[in-house]
Amino acid sequence: MAACCVLSACTAGQPDAPGPSSPAAPFTQPQPPPAGLPGAAADGISVRLLLPTSPPSVFDADTGKTARVAGAPGGNRSNYVIQAGKHPVLVSAPVCQPTACTTPSDVLAYSAADGSVQTLGKALSAAPTADGEGVWLIRDDGNDNCRLQRVSFAGVQTDAGQSASCGTTVRTDGPKGLLIRVNDGTQSYEDVLIDPVTGRTVQQAPHILGLIGNRLLIEELSGFTVLDLDTGTKVALKRPGTDGQASDLLPSPDGRRAAIQFGVPSWRSTSTQVVDVWVLDLDTPQWLQAPSMPYSGDLKHCALDWSGAGDLVLADTVVAAWHPGEPSWRLAKAPLPPERGSTIAVLR
Repeated sequence: MAACCVLSACTAGQPDAPGPSSPAAPFTQPQPPPAGLPGAAADGISVRLLLPTSPPSVFDADTGKTARVAGAPGGNRSNYVIQAGKHPVLVSAPVCQPTACTTPSDVLAYSAADGSVQTLGKALSAAPTADGEGVWLIRDDGNDNCRLQRVSFAGVQTDAGQSASCGTTVRTDGPKGLLIRVNDGTQSYEDVLIDPVTGRTVQQAPHILGLIGNRLLIEELSGFTVLDLDTGTKVALKRPGTDGQASDLLPSPDGRRAAIQFGVPSWRSTSTQVVDVWVLDLDTPQWLQAPSMPYSGDLKHCALDWSGAGDLVLADTVVAAWHPGEPSWRLAKAPLPPERGSTIAVLR
């Protein structure tokens, strides 16, 4: 546009005067959106998932067989699943209404051995304990009184719990404390690592992506910081090459890696949603982009979990497994059911 204006000014008043020819601007082909997730066909990836469908179900990624979870609440409910060690946990609540969005959820531990569920009571929020043998719960005692309580899968409540804000969300536990998110009743929140016994604040920041053993991953304005809670050492980490927004991290079972999904809800102002999965090696620390990333997916239905063998399992329209270092994803044969939620728990 600037070149055209300059040329016009030079020839004003001389409409018939020949001027130097200008090369046409090169045509830039619009970049197409990322394709769907490719991978290598597999005879079977031996993965079964607990899905937060309504009612909850167990899905075999090799055969496509789906079985309802007996004993889980049915009807129109909002469900999600978490992994607590080797114990998948289902959190289920009636669908939230605009005027009553604080209904406690039913918390149930699922047994992959016999398909049974164990009721752990009702709670506003649930998160796994560090030893994988129980859950932390935010109990609602009514009249805006809530408490934090630890419950084991053996059905033992360690104590009556301690007072907590009803706006508290428990997230994950570690040897240095319990990571929670505190909402002040507005759109803002603060991430806090606390001593669950005394309630003392250990660390806090506006956005902590997660806790992995004795390390916190904190999101900063221009990148990330890995904080060693034993030594207080901070390591600055550049943001990986992605435009996506980071979700909470997902630690691997051995605690050496963490998977993070970066999502783009509107790729180049279109309706296309883009998923970009990266794995952080905490010993280095370095980023490793998963194969075939980014890809066009569905952020509301994309979910990640780790298998007991250390495979990262991704569920979108299909189930795929990848072990860090492998060149491609291994795809399951069976497509996922359309109504499946945004969380999964691999049955280990």
